[in-house]
Amino acid sequence: MSGKLNKAKKFYKKTERSSIKAQNPVSIVKTMVNELQKSMGKVIDSTGKENERVVRTKYFSRSLVIIYTLQTTLDFDKGEDLATKLFQIYEYCRQQLIKCFKEQVVEGTYKAINALENIFNVNIEANSNVE
Repeated sequence: MSGKLNKAKKFYKKTERSSIKAQNPVSIVKTMVNELQKSMGKVIDSTGKENERVVRTKYFSRSLVIIYTLQTTLDFDKGEDLATKLFQIYEYCRQQLIKCFKEQVVEGTYKAINALENIFNVNIEANSNVE
């Protein structure tokens, strides 16, 4: 029974990976950024509410994982200018998120969410043919 379960797991993982590879990289990044914005929003919403500390911590950690993933998947060789801008935006998000979490200052996190929105509305659309 365990052998069949392992085969099923391997098949699932292989299918999942091929499904991700088949998707447009820009749409994958947009999906991740959308999830990042939602998670950052939940950190903001739970800031200053002692009874939501667990929620706040969960979405703070989730946001940092998404930011790290986005930063480490940038391709500086293919799109140096865009990759550099995106890295800076992600880093700004990380810094503002930490400030929000530690100091309960939410303004910078709102600005970071808006910066993500702006760069993806302007630069990704213009550079989506750069593959």
